[in-house]
Amino acid sequence: MAFVIGLLLTVQALTCVFLILIILMQPSKADGGLGAAFGAGATDTLFGARTGNVLTKGTIWGATILFVTSVLLAVLIAHQKPTSIVLDKVATTPKAAEKAAATPASDKKPAPAKDAAAAKSAAPAEKAAEKPATTPAPAKK
Repeated sequence: MAFVIGLLLTVQALTCVFLILIILMQPSKADGGLGAAFGAGATDTLFGARTGNVLTKGTIWGATILFVTSVLLAVLIAHQKPTSIVLDKVATTPKAAEKAAATPASDKKPAPAKDAAAAKSAAPAEKAAEKPATTPAPAKK
């Protein structure tokens, strides 16, 4: 399936480049376009006197190929099984989730300090972490 998707992506990219070039070569109402950059009547020389018909048919075929490959790619990618989803990984490992739920983070105590100065500085930090900070209520007028 991956090979077919890669092949369709390559065809689609080449079709896009083809469409860009063929649309730029088409003369506008003022006879401009990329054909005018190569000189007057360059597209007539390259494709013959019926340049408008050739370029129009090429545009129609290129657009058709682009739309068909786009629809095929959408269908193939939609039916492709996803390789990894985070929710599937969590659902397949219930034992790991149970272990995480059994050991809450609040039960963990910091490692004992080696000297008294470090122990005194750690104690106020623990007490401050336990008490939530409150802000005074705004005064009513």
